[in-house]
Amino acid sequence: MRKALISITPLIFTLAACSQSTPKPATPASPATPTTAGAPQQAGAPAQPVVAPPANPITDSQVHELMELTGTDKLKDQLTQYIMRNIEQAPFMPKDVIDDMHASLEKADINTAAAATYKKYLSTDDAAAIIAFYKTPAGKSLVKVTPQIMSEVERGAMQTGQGIAREVIDRHRPEIEAAQKAYQAQHAPPSLSTPAPGAKAPGTSSTPTPAPATTTPKPATPQG
Repeated sequence: MRKALISITPLIFTLAACSQSTPKPATPASPATPTTAGAPQQAGAPAQPVVAPPANPITDSQVHELMELTGTDKLKDQLTQYIMRNIEQAPFMPKDVIDDMHASLEKADINTAAAATYKKYLSTDDAAAIIAFYKTPAGKSLVKVTPQIMSEVERGAMQTGQGIAREVIDRHRPEIEAAQKAYQAQHAPPSLSTPAPGAKAPGTSSTPTPAPATTTPKPATPQG
């Protein structure tokens, strides 16, 4: 029982460990993107504040400049390299599939969709101030170290969460053990030696045994 309980803790972090072991493209610095009015919420995601679209959204030229300054314009190249690196690791993958995948990714228009997203959240005035900041030494430094900062913040948050989960499990260990034991007893498969309700015991015939025949006594015949 204790061995089964000990295995609970690693299982809690399986998905998190898998996400950490999967390489991801570097994330360039970009403005926060709160939910706009009418935007669909992802299932299970925490609620985000509703933000009204700006009256004067960022212009196309501002989007292009901001994406260049933050490195977001390299997102397509990073995505292509990431997908191709993974698909090429499959030794059975036909070459024509690999070639088609690379050509299709090269044709993908990611920047247009990205520009539409910027326009949902940033005004022209906001964009002008942000662009001016990213052109300063401090802004350039932020862009340079943002991937490292985000990586360390995510790693620290994961370690904190794992530590808290272990502490909570240790505090409730007897309760968890009792609940686990009750669950296993309730969901245990039926024993082969114990017949189900209404079932015949092993070795008994399913054909009902006929009742013994009864004979009606005949009256005695008087002797002449």
